[in-house]
Amino acid sequence: MMKILFEGFYGFKNTGDDAFVEVSSWGSEKYWNCKNNVFLGESIPETVHKINTRQILSHIRGFDRLNFLAHLTNADYLISSGGSTFSELPFHSNKTLSRHYKKIRKDLKLGAIGVSIGPFKNSQAEKVVKLHLESLNFLSVRDSRSFHYVNSLTLPYKPINSFDLAALLPLVYNNSIATESKQEIIGISICNHERYNNGDLSKEKRRNLFFRELIELVEKNTNVHFKVFIINGHKIIGDEEVTKQLISNIDKNRISIVPYLNNVSETWKEINKCKLIISTRLHASIFACYANIPFFLIEYHKKCTDFVLDVGQDETYRLYDAEVSPKYAFEKINEILNGNYIKPKYVNKTIELSKKNFTAHNIT
Repeated sequence: MMKILFEGFYGFKNTGDDAFVEVSSWGSEKYWNCKNNVFLGESIPETVHKINTRQILSHIRGFDRLNFLAHLTNADYLISSGGSTFSELPFHSNKTLSRHYKKIRKDLKLGAIGVSIGPFKNSQAEKVVKLHLESLNFLSVRDSRSFHYVNSLTLPYKPINSFDLAALLPLVYNNSIATESKQEIIGISICNHERYNNGDLSKEKRRNLFFRELIELVEKNTNVHFKVFIINGHKIIGDEEVTKQLISNIDKNRISIVPYLNNVSETWKEINKCKLIISTRLHASIFACYANIPFFLIEYHKKCTDFVLDVGQDETYRLYDAEVSPKYAFEKINEILNGNYIKPKYVNKTIELSKKNFTAHNIT
């Protein structure tokens, strides 16, 4: 039986990364006829398609590498699936280990689907990433910027211009989650970034202040209920603390909190109940977009800008990196609450592009 080992930022209680597990397990079975799909991590989410969850002491620090290598020895493929995981590659990363192991096991195939390339930490990080890309057997990237970059390289294969894997969630769930009549519910999701990446904290502070002022305007001038999503439930780098700060001045009777759920379909259901979504978390907006729910995304990272451009978000709904006024953003939100919304131009196109993560690669 063919065995695929999927590699990514899995098991860290992040719903966006959980979606990559959900879609990869579904797509691997549907398009590649592979039912022995392995995802490694301490807190792998529940999925609608069965996956190989065999782990070797993965909860003990240091044994995660042993766990990885134990699976790699008899895997047919190692595929990096989903996310912005190609900014830097430490010498002890799974990608680096697999590249070295491929020199010993010539029949092992390496690939990457639904990923973005860069931004790089520095020139040395870029050099290492290029070296790894040259070792792959196939690659599909999730945004136009990454595609233009990899096309500028001399690679031993033709890169594929695809899209974020989460665009396929409606197909994974077979559109079986009913789109009920939307109540006046606004979903919100916030995250910090700079503090975890040695960035400029003043940007983070300004961005979060904008978000807070915006939802306070919404509360003051509408009767909506707020559904607050904790997309990342990690104890250290998660969203709980910044979420508490965001909603500290909002009437608690107008708030319901959706904690991190180790089940993507449950989060998908909750987002489907919203009238619109405002988020810093990229995948809160991606979920909304493919559930046909209006969304406003604060572009805290290049990957957010890549998404709104590639999906064709109307220019008037862009918040950039909190670079419009809260008053302007509220006016656009109010227009949507009153029934006026311009949908993104390329939703169906990007779903078809996302399918290429699977259909463009001959996995046998």
